[in-house]
Amino acid sequence: MLQEIKIDRTKYSPKIYLRDGNIHFEGRSVLNDPYHFYQPVFSWIEQYIDSEPKDTRIDLKFEYINTSSVKWIFEMLKTFLRKPGLKKQLNINWYYEDGDDDMQELGEILRSIMNSSFHIIRTRE
Repeated sequence: MLQEIKIDRTKYSPKIYLRDGNIHFEGRSVLNDPYHFYQPVFSWIEQYIDSEPKDTRIDLKFEYINTSSVKWIFEMLKTFLRKPGLKKQLNINWYYEDGDDDMQELGEILRSIMNSSFHIIRTRE
């Protein structure tokens, strides 16, 4: 079993909580250099996938995410698809605030690429 990771939210980076069966991102991701921020998260996820998890829930609750951060989130999600059979055990929830058409559209784009259980959920402000 992997050790849980908790990263506190800042003005520029999301709160992240990684534990067996649950991956959670919440807040803003407007990092100039997302590599240094997301690399440890990506490494944890690769190890997690290698542990052959049964069910995984991914909650993505971004208020705003810049283009360079989207790349890292997309790469993280694609990592789950590399393991045969894992996408059947994957439940992804993309949350966006009511009226935020850009975040809704981004969720729809990611859903079309993932071809897995991907829910787009509208929330109130």
